[in-house]
Amino acid sequence: MKVIVDVNTVQKCKYSNKLFSQIAQETIKMSKVSNCENKEITLSVAVVDENEIKRINKKLRKCDNVTDVLSIGDYSDQKDISHESKKEVFLGEVILCYNYIEDGAQKNGDNVDKEFFTIYAHGILHLLGFVHGKDMFRIQDIIGEMFI
Repeated sequence: MKVIVDVNTVQKCKYSNKLFSQIAQETIKMSKVSNCENKEITLSVAVVDENEIKRINKKLRKCDNVTDVLSIGDYSDQKDISHESKKEVFLGEVILCYNYIEDGAQKNGDNVDKEFFTIYAHGILHLLGFVHGKDMFRIQDIIGEMFI
């Protein structure tokens, strides 16, 4: 499997494109979504400020508030991805609000990097068709720990 991550940062971001790619690769591998291992998988990542994520959240989800991550996927679920016959697959976009994640981590006494990586993995898992549950939370927690 080859994973390509296109990183677009509106807000200054301290993480390298290589790190975003490594986290995405490991998250997809751990997800065990069938038929991904022989694909070239691309996803887009945007790191935005509070105003931008609030605007996008209101437009897409009708929620007029800041959030940590939004996932805009091209597939409806894991079955949809596993039936994809194309060799090159665009999963979608993960939009992250670093300041919001940082503030939340600091308020909770958590490691900011770990929280950011966990939430980034969470967004990727949504693109892969995961819904909130034990499997999703287990994978994202492992990823958060793995990259700090």
